Amino acid sequence: MPDGRVVNDTHQDPAIPRVTGFQNYWVAADLGQAHDYSAVCVIKDQALPTVDEGRVIVGSRERTVVFADRFRGVSYVDVVDHLIRLKNVPPFGGKSNLVIDGTSIGRVVSDMLHEQNVPHFAIQMTGGQEWTKKGRYVNAGKTAMIETLAVMFAAGEIKFAHDCPLRAEIEADLASFTTQTTAAGNQIITQGRNGSGHGDLGIALIVGGFASQHLKPQRMEVAHLSGYY
Repeated sequence: MPDGRVVNDTHQDPAIPRVTGFQNYWVAADLGQAHDYSAVCVIKDQALPTVDEGRVIVGSRERTVVFADRFRGVSYVDVVDHLIRLKNVPPFGGKSNLVIDGTSIGRVVSDMLHEQNVPHFAIQMTGGQEWTKKGRYVNAGKTAMIETLAVMFAAGEIKFAHDCPLRAEIEADLASFTTQTTAAGNQIITQGRNGSGHGDLGIALIVGGFASQHLKPQRMEVAHLSGYY
């Protein structure tokens, strides 16, 4: 369906139950200053109707990194326009959820998106392990976000598409995160720089993975408040 619902074809047979799954996309961005790189990763998030032992059910949830991009030297206006176009381009259009790193200049981009009535989440990375949500803003501990993505990969809950662009660069970014123990005995995660001096693709995927795990698509929230979901 145009809104991301996936319904099995019953062939008008009343004996076949109608089962609804979903296919959504999380468009996640890490935003840099004009002289720094910004990056976007897209995660396909789906659970499709399938047949299991003669029963029609919703199959297991699958999340796949299907697209990545990196760019720099553009204005905030151009960044906003790019994110809006990417959010709406097929096959993402109508089924995508935009989430950005709301730290630093992310607040400026979030305000510009809000002024254009573009639904999105702005995740502001904080210390600690907790996360809270108020409107479009989400405050989440950076360590917790990284651990969320690590667990997802370890459990096989997310994978890369075989033709995902910039996969090697994303993996290098993710490998740049290390765990350290403070004098007080607390575990913290720090980020080094890979050979290219980037970390943006890794942050974009961390933001998208966290959002896919903990946040509901905003159109579902709106529909719920309106009594349609």
